[in-house]
Amino acid sequence: MNIQTLSIVVPTPRCVNNCKFCVSKMHGNDYPLIDKSPFAQRKNMEKRLKYAVIHGIDTIVLTGVGEPLQNIKYLEMLSDVLNLLNNPIPRIEIQTSGILLTDENLTFLKDLGVTTISLSISDLFDDVKNMDVIGTPNKLHFKLDDISKRIYNFGFNIRLSLNMTSYNYTDIDDDKDDSINELTKILDTIFLRCKELYSKQITFRKMYSSGGNAPEDIWVDNNKLSEEYYFYLNEYIKKNGHKLYRLPFGGVVYSVNGISTVIDDDCMNTEYTEDKLKYLILREDMKLYMDWSDTGSLIF
Repeated sequence: MNIQTLSIVVPTPRCVNNCKFCVSKMHGNDYPLIDKSPFAQRKNMEKRLKYAVIHGIDTIVLTGVGEPLQNIKYLEMLSDVLNLLNNPIPRIEIQTSGILLTDENLTFLKDLGVTTISLSISDLFDDVKNMDVIGTPNKLHFKLDDISKRIYNFGFNIRLSLNMTSYNYTDIDDDKDDSINELTKILDTIFLRCKELYSKQITFRKMYSSGGNAPEDIWVDNNKLSEEYYFYLNEYIKKNGHKLYRLPFGGVVYSVNGISTVIDDDCMNTEYTEDKLKYLILREDMKLYMDWSDTGSLIF
């Protein structure tokens, strides 16, 4: 089986943020850790990492229902296990809204082996709106220009994971020509903004809704972009970029104005493929799964 990455869910009691579109709040968290002894946790993590290596995984993505850096002890344990296995997985990335990226934490991530920091952003141009959608506490507010410069100065790669809400973007209306012209201008500006933020990678992330009635589902339904938007986004990328390669799960990477570009229209990996998996998931219970929202996807 072809597997792209191992997503490691770093356990946190609650997220420091309060994202309006939080996927975790759309689903129950049914992954309690039974054996909490440090020895058992380390051994279980070691077994799952060995399984990932056997199946050819070359990338770890640190993520969570909260911010991964809220649990430094867990990350220290991961570092110890990786060292025990002679660091067999060369690429380690962290997904974050950008908070908690102090100089001390960035130094820690560098020592852990992290090479890419993926910033989840809801508004590239307005820090106030970005903080509002993410629900970041006032004392932790930051400016994208400042945090990206700090990340860049530490030598990390920066990927902008752009949550495609209606903020700052145009939708396709009855007058398609005007809408497409406006959309083209906005996308031109987005790629210029990537360079201002020292980023050479961007992922356009389609918003996910579970189809339920949670406040987060309702917010996404009211603020997501139309399917026509994504059609023209794809057309823009094809017109202004050139194809680099196809990812194992089917997505295509383009270079647009020197920016590596991907549209992620299945962030929850809901599309079934017979011999390919976008990722394995090491959940809070120290067990491996292949689906974010289905406990029946347990591997072991």
